[in-house]
Amino acid sequence: MPRFVTERDFQFFQHINKEIVIDVVDLPVVLYKIIPDIVSINIYGESTSKTRYRGINLHALVQYPKTEQASEGFGFDSNQNVEFRFVRKLLQDVEVYPEVGDIIGYDANYYEIDNVNEVQLIAGRPQFDHSVICAAHLTRRSSLNIEETHV
Repeated sequence: MPRFVTERDFQFFQHINKEIVIDVVDLPVVLYKIIPDIVSINIYGESTSKTRYRGINLHALVQYPKTEQASEGFGFDSNQNVEFRFVRKLLQDVEVYPEVGDIIGYDANYYEIDNVNEVQLIAGRPQFDHSVICAAHLTRRSSLNIEETHV
């Protein structure tokens, strides 16, 4: 990657990224955002039930390892950490931004976002920030308060 990247170069990279994610890879995911005004919290800032907006269809690159099975005497439990990579321009087009605590629906499973990394710079320049990476873990459907959508 050259040290000197112009705005025109960055726009070209964005166009190629959008084309790859939407037309070539084509992995649809659904993002469920928390409604912060409705959620009731206790004195510790915790909530037992969270209300979410209707799901927003997005495209992402998904990197996930195999599901790990663990048994602690009460039956089997599945653990899986997944990384969702979004093109920033696609998020800006639908005016949404993933945050910690949001739910991502993918491949008939639901993942809760643990961490959001948005420092993916081109040529080390802050104005050329091109992606958002979300680290998430597999969550139980019984703890969610969302409607099913079909992608």
